[in-house]
Amino acid sequence: MMLRSTIIVVVVAMTGCLIRSPDRAPPPRAPAAFFAATDEAAPPAASATAEPLTSGTVWWSAFADPALDAAIQEGFRNNHIVRDVRGLIYENMVDPVVPQGTWWWPLQIGIAPAGVRHVVTNIAPTGIPSISYGVANLNLSASYQIDVWGGIDAQRQAGLNFAEQQRQLTEARVQDLAVQISQVWFDILETRALRDLTLTQVAYNQELYELVKARFEQHLTSRLVVLQQEQQLLNLQSQLPLITTQLALLNSQLKGLLGRSPTAVDDVVPRERQLPDLPPAPGIGTPEDLEANTPELRLARLRVDEVHHRMRANRASWLPTVQVVGSIGASVFHDFRPVDDAATGAEPRRFRESTIGVSLTWTMFDGRRVAETRQLPMTLHRREIQHELAMQTAVGRVQTAVIREDNQATSLRFLSAQVELGQRLLAEARRLFEQGQSDYLSVLTALANLTELERARLQAQRLLLNHRVELYRSLGGNWSYDVTKRLE
Repeated sequence: MMLRSTIIVVVVAMTGCLIRSPDRAPPPRAPAAFFAATDEAAPPAASATAEPLTSGTVWWSAFADPALDAAIQEGFRNNHIVRDVRGLIYENMVDPVVPQGTWWWPLQIGIAPAGVRHVVTNIAPTGIPSISYGVANLNLSASYQIDVWGGIDAQRQAGLNFAEQQRQLTEARVQDLAVQISQVWFDILETRALRDLTLTQVAYNQELYELVKARFEQHLTSRLVVLQQEQQLLNLQSQLPLITTQLALLNSQLKGLLGRSPTAVDDVVPRERQLPDLPPAPGIGTPEDLEANTPELRLARLRVDEVHHRMRANRASWLPTVQVVGSIGASVFHDFRPVDDAATGAEPRRFRESTIGVSLTWTMFDGRRVAETRQLPMTLHRREIQHELAMQTAVGRVQTAVIREDNQATSLRFLSAQVELGQRLLAEARRLFEQGQSDYLSVLTALANLTELERARLQAQRLLLNHRVELYRSLGGNWSYDVTKRLE
């Protein structure tokens, strides 16, 4: 008996040592060195073809850019924030506090080692004043609570509801990620277009500088004109390094969104891409459609439902709890002897025992439940207000995006007309200057005006795409559910 007891103690002790031993996770992978180069000699970032995680139609397909679609799909798969919040959905689904099913109820095994000794002292005078004996027992017990009033189901539904809330938060993060990747993608295209525009303006101003310099050498114009044109040229040339810096930062930001190591190399967006034209306007439907299409409203609805589940569980907790209990086991009594007798007692006696029954427990008063009963109606009212606010916010978001897009499109048309007029004005001012019919101030003014108009038109075109993307985001969609189903 002592040998078996010793073995049991050793096994339990070794298991405890394994449990207490801390687990050390390896550090995340890091690049071999820092890299801040932006030229073509930079090592390209490794990129795996992203498997599509969405099914059906997605809003960015309106831009008809396979590279943009591949980048967004890669972000859905590799973005670290999305991976984190997506895993939290399934982590909440197996919350140990929430009843998960029949297996959730405890099944216990009890073991008492053979070395435990009991001493029984007789009060009445007998021939043996006290008896010593050893006992060892092993039993298997289980209990199962019958969900008579639906309280356990309400707790389980509240737990699943909380997991679904996390899913809606994840879907909102996924939809925001698609917007962020698209916006940075278009920012890169805009910055490239601005760089090309600036290079064109530098070349044209260099040509004018050579012109006025030649006229100055021929004593046809003053040195002031040469200095003014040189200043205009240097002003444009000084902007090129800043544009290069902005392009590097955007590429680093884009790679971070895709889950890659951030580098400034411009190797994600294809070089031949340009800012796309505005796709046809999407159908915005009705405000009632937003309840099913936007993750923010779906989340608000789930938060209201969660309180209803908690109220149902609270009502059930005031009713009796019915449990089925049972156990089966065996006990061995051995080594019977008087305390003052060193001789071995009688042979061991073995007994089998089993119990089964139903227990009924009724909590008559619980202060915590009383407080919860008073709190839950207030929580429900507050979350219903939040649901109404979410609806108003979603409707306003759609309306704002539509208004901004319409007005921005009108502004872009006027800016395009101004650019065309500015080009004609500059050509006419230059012609009169070359013919000696006008001074260079009119050329310089027309040149500066055209430079600003061309940049303003480029920014307006980019802003128009920004408003369209915001409109797509405000309309939501159910495509993001497919992304949340990926479990690593």
